[in-house]
Amino acid sequence: MGKTKSERHHWWPECVSVRWADGAGGVTWLLPDGSERRARPDAFGVIGNGHYIKLSRTAGETTVWDQNFEDEFQDADGQFPAVISWLEGLDFKARPDRVRRDRFVPQPATDEQFRRMVESLTSLAIRSPMTREAAVSIAERLRGPLPERERNTLITANLRDMHRRAKQAVSERGKATAILSPDREFVFGDGFYHNMTSGGMAPSSPRILAPLTPRLAVLYAIPRSYTVEPRLSTLVIGADEAEALNKVVQIYAREALFYRADRPKLIEEFQREKHLRFSSSRNIVEEIVHDMPGVPNRDTSLDFL
Repeated sequence: MGKTKSERHHWWPECVSVRWADGAGGVTWLLPDGSERRARPDAFGVIGNGHYIKLSRTAGETTVWDQNFEDEFQDADGQFPAVISWLEGLDFKARPDRVRRDRFVPQPATDEQFRRMVESLTSLAIRSPMTREAAVSIAERLRGPLPERERNTLITANLRDMHRRAKQAVSERGKATAILSPDREFVFGDGFYHNMTSGGMAPSSPRILAPLTPRLAVLYAIPRSYTVEPRLSTLVIGADEAEALNKVVQIYAREALFYRADRPKLIEEFQREKHLRFSSSRNIVEEIVHDMPGVPNRDTSLDFL
């Protein structure tokens, strides 16, 4: 058999990470112990052969069933810059004296614009290290630690199928809000709030909160009940709300937080070095989902449990 060629596959695509560069052209990686590393944006978020299914048990050998599915994510990456530019050009209005539900501004969006945005967001969620760990967690709970090659094969096979199922399931459905934070920068991590982690069917009520730039994040959801329009809105948040959303990223991240200028204060959950997640729907992200125009208030009848 011939030798396989090693490739650098990005779980944080370069077309996104470049927007986190500071004036010196670098991004800061903050580790759970508080130490930092700096590099160009394209040096972060890389996994060798992360989107390459290799079935041979011998390192360096190929089989006729091997598959490199990086091109599936390249399609999303090709449209990502235009998606971000479009989102940044939406109409954002600060309404600091109003409750959050009255601060959303409905925005127009064609089917194609909405579809491209959703596909970009799902691709970012599915290739993240948090999803990679979830893709193999059940097998490791049943069988214990797996050999590295078998583990990587199981991860990549699940990722390929998850991405295809997600594109078929979500597409032009649901609600989205572009969130602008003018007073406090967002952080990004090797995990962030989403539920696109199952190797089976895509979730019926997907949730993704993805920071795309230090000032712009997008919240996408398919609530159980909602009116179709407006399916896109904008929201300007204050520094306290941005801080709360950054803490969400810390909870879901494990080994890496990336920031441009505003260094986050580390919380205990991130310092545990595990991909954690909320155990209930009582959290700030779900609050924002239910504040979106056309989404009913969250049912609080079982909050006493």
